[in-house]
Amino acid sequence: MKRCTVKEVRKWLRTLEENRYKKRYISDARRIAWFINNNLSEDYGTMPKSLRKKWTKAQYGREKYLAGRFLEALTKKETVKIKIKEMVKEEIRRRFRAKKKK
Repeated sequence: MKRCTVKEVRKWLRTLEENRYKKRYISDARRIAWFINNNLSEDYGTMPKSLRKKWTKAQYGREKYLAGRFLEALTKKETVKIKIKEMVKEEIRRRFRAKKKK
C-alpha cells in the first residue's frame, strides 16, 4: 500500500459531517497520517516527538478511529474504481466484437 499524505487526510477530513463546523488542525491530520502509514500502531514511543500530545496521559483514540475510517473509505474507493474499469473493459470488448461481426 502506498504511503498516505497529510494533504490527502486533510482533504478527506473536510468531507466528514462531524467536522463540518469544527476547525481542523494540521496536527490532527499529521497524527492520523502517521497512524495510517504505521498500520494503526499502538507503539506511541516510535511516534515523532513533534506529533505527540503534550499531556503524558493523552489518548489517541480519536485519531486511531479516524485513521481506520480513512482506510475503509480508501478501500471502498478502490473497489469502485476497479468495478468501473471492469465495466468499461467489458463494454469495449462487446463493441469490438459487434464491429468484427459486421
